[in-house]
Amino acid sequence: MSKKDLNKTTESTETNETEVPTEVTVEQALTAENESLIAELDKATEENKKLTETVARLQSSADKSDAYLTQLVAMKNDFESYKRRMKFSADQAKQDGVLSVAQKLIAVADNFELASKHLEGDNLKAFEMIHKQFVDILHEIGVVETDVLGKPFDHNSMNALSKLDRGEENKDLVVEVYKKGYMFGDRVVRYAEVIVGA
Repeated sequence: MSKKDLNKTTESTETNETEVPTEVTVEQALTAENESLIAELDKATEENKKLTETVARLQSSADKSDAYLTQLVAMKNDFESYKRRMKFSADQAKQDGVLSVAQKLIAVADNFELASKHLEGDNLKAFEMIHKQFVDILHEIGVVETDVLGKPFDHNSMNALSKLDRGEENKDLVVEVYKKGYMFGDRVVRYAEVIVGA
């Protein structure tokens, strides 16, 4: 073998010896890197799975919270509605009570007024004072007399007993009041009994 061939063989051997460890080292490095990446991927997959489970639990809790909040809002609205109904019922019961008492007091006041027409002197003054007390009590509880004389007839607060010819200027106007009418707010306690001009 010539020196040249020997150098080639030596170079070739050196190259092969050098190349083999490099290939092994690169392969080992790639395998180690792959294993590291696989481990990181497994770890990331596990964390992703845990996060997905946590998100699912949180979503479930949020859904339950929304359902509870919806129920709470509905209950609050129902309670507010209940309070309004109870207040309305209490106000209505109070008004009905006032109307009932007022109707009885009005009947007594009417009797005093009728009796006072047949009395004179001190007896008349006494009856007028008592009548005034009844009327004042009615005003205190919110019941007022309706002033209808000379006004147009209104079937919502008056009952027409008859019609009288009192001239064209009094047509459909109240010309006489037989019994006074009374109102409590916008509710009629007693209809005024009137005679209407024809």
